[in-house]
Amino acid sequence: MPTRKARTDLKMPPFALQPGDGRPLARQVVDGLREAVAGGYYSHGDRIPDYRALAAALGVSAFVTKAAVRRLALEGVLEARPSRGTFVRGVPGRTWRGHVVFARMESAVNPFLAALASELRVVLKRADYLFSQATVGTGNDGSFDFSLLDAVLSRSVDLVIARCSPPQVFRHLAERGVPFAAVADLAAPPAGAAGMTRLDYGAAVPDFLAACRAAGISKVSVCRAAGFHRYAPLPRLRGACGIAVRTLPLKPDTKGDFAMERAGYDGFRKHLASRRPDRDTIYLFSDDHLARGAFLAIAEAGLTIPRDIRIATWANAGIGPFHPRELSRMEIDPVAAGETLARAALKFLRTGAYPAGTSIGPVWHDGETIGIPTTSDA
Repeated sequence: MPTRKARTDLKMPPFALQPGDGRPLARQVVDGLREAVAGGYYSHGDRIPDYRALAAALGVSAFVTKAAVRRLALEGVLEARPSRGTFVRGVPGRTWRGHVVFARMESAVNPFLAALASELRVVLKRADYLFSQATVGTGNDGSFDFSLLDAVLSRSVDLVIARCSPPQVFRHLAERGVPFAAVADLAAPPAGAAGMTRLDYGAAVPDFLAACRAAGISKVSVCRAAGFHRYAPLPRLRGACGIAVRTLPLKPDTKGDFAMERAGYDGFRKHLASRRPDRDTIYLFSDDHLARGAFLAIAEAGLTIPRDIRIATWANAGIGPFHPRELSRMEIDPVAAGETLARAALKFLRTGAYPAGTSIGPVWHDGETIGIPTTSDA
């Protein structure tokens, strides 16, 4: 039986690995092969040496080259054909320069994070980076379920953008050895992080307080959804000089926008039945759906905004409920936040350094419902 002759027409890789390079060996192989394809050394349709031959040529373990080939197949640079070998894609298709993962805590539908992630995907895809998402679950006993995140991390990942708060998530990423950037309300990046984009919930508080003083307001009543989330700007509000702050809990019975609106209506209706609002008080809602429900209760009570009652709210730009009047609001823009994160990620991917000092947060809009003297009360 004749023996199969070894292929001698396969071109060996046109690069060598550098132990002092700083990049993992598998990443050096990925980058070298990708550049060899992009530069025309390997053309579309060419068969490349298998991972064992690559390992011998580059002087590394076959595990290293096998991982690199698998990564490039995932990106669409290479194509494995059973019993035939590995080829540069015969038909030019989309190839990826790298892989970015957006990780967040598992929760109910979050329109803000959905819009932010959508913008991240658009910008990174435009720059030829593959984008994936993963969630971290929590159990009733306080344990963390990393299985979905680990499934995504089993592939080659260049950066994880972690919109999380629990330190256990950051420790897990650090232990996995994957580059990650935190998106969190922290004073400094967590241990092991490549960097951090600060989520500054209180960024609009100084402008809000200035508007209150301009309108003759000295008291803030924070209306928040009791039991569902904290209102992050509250600590900075309570630390403000000359402004008295109290909270008015409104109690949704379930999660979701409808439940928020119902809680705003029911809770504020009861509140207005027990006391008449003061002109020196503003009601600040921690959710624009709560505010929408409260508007119905205010209209039923025969009150006029802002003549009889002053209102402000937290809002998500472009994804909140419609109001016939422009709300005075602390507004955070998920699209702008996604663009900020994407620019920071791209800088890290291109230079290896995550930009320091980046932040996302709300801005204040005076609107029509706070009653600043220069604003018409009509």
